[in-house]
Amino acid sequence: MYKTKDIVLTGFALFAMLFGAGNLIFPPTVGYIVGDNWKLAAFGFFITGIGFPLMGIIASGFAGTELDHFSDRVSPMFSRVFNTALILAIGPFLAIPRTGATAFEVMMTPYVGMGNSTVKFIFLLIYFGIVLLFSLRESAVIDRIGKILTPILLIVLAIIIFKGVTTPIGELISTGTENNFRFGFYNGYQTMDTLAAIIFASIILKTINGKNKGLERKDQLIFLLKASAIAVVGLAIVYGGLLYIGATSTSVLENKGTTQLLNAIVEKLLGKSGNLLLGVCVAGACLTTAIGLTATVGDYFSSIFNTKYEKIVVVNILVSLIFANFGVDLIVKIAAPILTFIYPIAIVLIVLNFFKKYFDDRGIFIGCVIGAGFIGGIETLQMLGYCPATLYSFYLKLPFQDYGLAWLIPSAVVGGLFRAVEKIKQK
Repeated sequence: MYKTKDIVLTGFALFAMLFGAGNLIFPPTVGYIVGDNWKLAAFGFFITGIGFPLMGIIASGFAGTELDHFSDRVSPMFSRVFNTALILAIGPFLAIPRTGATAFEVMMTPYVGMGNSTVKFIFLLIYFGIVLLFSLRESAVIDRIGKILTPILLIVLAIIIFKGVTTPIGELISTGTENNFRFGFYNGYQTMDTLAAIIFASIILKTINGKNKGLERKDQLIFLLKASAIAVVGLAIVYGGLLYIGATSTSVLENKGTTQLLNAIVEKLLGKSGNLLLGVCVAGACLTTAIGLTATVGDYFSSIFNTKYEKIVVVNILVSLIFANFGVDLIVKIAAPILTFIYPIAIVLIVLNFFKKYFDDRGIFIGCVIGAGFIGGIETLQMLGYCPATLYSFYLKLPFQDYGLAWLIPSAVVGGLFRAVEKIKQK
């Protein structure tokens, strides 16, 4: 039987893995833009930043112990392609480089500016060296994150949020924004927590099995649910605090970008010494996420290519180092259309895996993914400026479009049609 201590440590580790660079820089910006409508935006942000990640962890538990089980009902080939895209997005191409870029911009730019490429390269070299050090021994990843880095991260965040809530920077004012729920909903995509949760679930399950030999499947899921609850509570407190702080800064600060706004907020709250505290906070948030993601990339691709875990980790670090030099704003700009396409598919698969045992055919999985992918494709084309007017006009007429859920009905309809066709074939 598992111990309470193991649940707490796993919950803290999961919180640390999910709470990364995007989680730190996006909530204040969302709050700043929506002003006194921050609660509605926070609700949307919580759904994509907390609700779906929790569902993803549990759904992955229902799907099976391996990552490939999550989407193999569509087809083995789709599962491999989808998982590879997922790993690369939250790995060396987007999420991991963003952690390094964010750490540099928040910790160093107040002192050396944005244009010092030499200092930036040296900083990133040291940063990814630390990530490499903590990632090389796969079996120790969870314990190291939970016991060393998470307490530091939580203490610094608690100081910043407590100060920001008890002595607000300014007054809550109206910014005249519309569709605030939708705005928060889509910004939650940028945390990439739902995508990360799908992948981290397999690591957590392996860790549970390793520490609790002979644990039955039902008990594994209960353990996972309890650990997830700890992580979710932590995320809700941090998100809510950062969103509120951002909202109170609208009347007194100028928004010059995500990392610059965060620096300005903390300086207002804690003075010049606040930048040092913020630097520690960013180091904890970014490093814990980067370590968890690097271990995941190493685990997945080493099994696919039948090569050593250590080699994959080193390659991942080198690629991440290169992309991190692009800077936060460019990485975020590149990530937006990619996430807009991937997220609807991932959410649909999460929901379907909850009811996997009730579906005895692949039709509904295939249809739902096609429906969600089609709408996600339209949203991506529109974001890139290449969507035909007729197609976008159709999109605007879809139910729940104002809430960021335009894919919901098309996915259900196409899924139902494919399931009906599958049933006919079976007869």
